[in-house]
Amino acid sequence: MAAPELTRLRRLLGDLRMAATMPRVEIVVSRGRRHEEECLRQFRQRHPRLKIVGRKVMGVALLRLDEFPGDDGYLERLRYARRRVRRAHRLGYTVATFDPNERRAELLAIHSSLPERQGRPMDAPYLDPDASYEIAPHLESIGVLKDGVLVAYSELEYAGDIVGTSRIMGHGDHLNNGVMFLLIAGIVEHVKSTRPDIRYVFYDMFFGAGDGLRAFKTHAGFRPYWVRWRREPGAARVLTTVPDQPRSDR
Repeated sequence: MAAPELTRLRRLLGDLRMAATMPRVEIVVSRGRRHEEECLRQFRQRHPRLKIVGRKVMGVALLRLDEFPGDDGYLERLRYARRRVRRAHRLGYTVATFDPNERRAELLAIHSSLPERQGRPMDAPYLDPDASYEIAPHLESIGVLKDGVLVAYSELEYAGDIVGTSRIMGHGDHLNNGVMFLLIAGIVEHVKSTRPDIRYVFYDMFFGAGDGLRAFKTHAGFRPYWVRWRREPGAARVLTTVPDQPRSDR
């Protein structure tokens, strides 16, 4: 058997073992708000390849916020992530929320700092200098800064018991300095201190992610789950009219 085929076979067997042993959980993702209903609809949509399960059901990458006390507890069991976060702190990086429409030039610099992400060229919208970013109560942007300049960031979307992360991205010149692990640690600290009702950080899927991204998620404390997404009992259902726009896992 050729080496690439052997690698694919090993990965498939590993994925099957993961699917067989991953915990099963029920999570409220909607309390009836329009954007939450849209999340619920998208998560339950039929998977494009695995027709018998929902699109965001098997192998969901979750970080359980109730597994550790306070902010400092997050890194206690994550030796590699802890070292990377300490390095970033020593080099003077900080974490803060920001208005993306006020930092378009810095976001563009991050997006264009590498020709590819996860083996794919950057999509055109990321390279639009006039891109406009939605501002809403359920959305936040949080980033890592060096000397006041944004060098890594993520978009946060709150829905039910979860906060979803998308566009987790860093400037190519700073990736070796631990900024992405500092970003995740900053997200955990921010969410636990400002939204104590949030139970999980959601970082898309384990299945379909490349080896590097999967390793990053694992080092950052995310684990694969089989999730039954549901609406809070008694919550009024609303009609959703937003077109299907999957969140990016870059």
